[in-house]
Amino acid sequence: MREHDGEPGHPSTGKKAGAGKARARSKHDESATCPIAATVSVVGDRWSILILRDLLLGLRRFDELVKSLGIATNILTDRLNKLSDEGLLTRKAYQSNPPRHEYEPTEAGEAFRQVIFAMAEWGKTWRMEPSGRTPVKYVSDRTGNPVAMRLIDEKTGEETPISETTSVLTEWANEIAEWRIATAEAHASTDKPKKN
Repeated sequence: MREHDGEPGHPSTGKKAGAGKARARSKHDESATCPIAATVSVVGDRWSILILRDLLLGLRRFDELVKSLGIATNILTDRLNKLSDEGLLTRKAYQSNPPRHEYEPTEAGEAFRQVIFAMAEWGKTWRMEPSGRTPVKYVSDRTGNPVAMRLIDEKTGEETPISETTSVLTEWANEIAEWRIATAEAHASTDKPKKN
């Protein structure tokens, strides 16, 4: 049995961690029809999101991720394999003996930056005490000024407050999506103040 070299794969077999395990499925597996469910199926656990945060920050090596996250090596191996299999990161050798790799976000991994940013904004507002105190902030590469996430109307180009947005069905809506929207609309109509 060879020692674990800190790289994806079982130390004795070389098989990817979690290989052959069946994923538990919910009654409604929406990963093919709901973008949120599809995202959660890829990064729906704490470690995957924090690994992506660190890779997007610029960390690249297994030992750097272990130090930053305080994560068990077997869990890190499993998540790196999953994120690689899902196309969010690539693995490149930087040393051959013993084998060592660096991990870099792919285009899909880089696109996850906006999700990390949105999570950071929410956490800063709703979970940091006193509100807003964080060890890292996002700034413009060009100006160095702090940046904020905004929603923009695709046709007018105007900023739209998130409180003034709603979910609507598309031509690809399935039965559960139709039910979900109808139920939400029914609740919204009963939640509105009655006019006298």
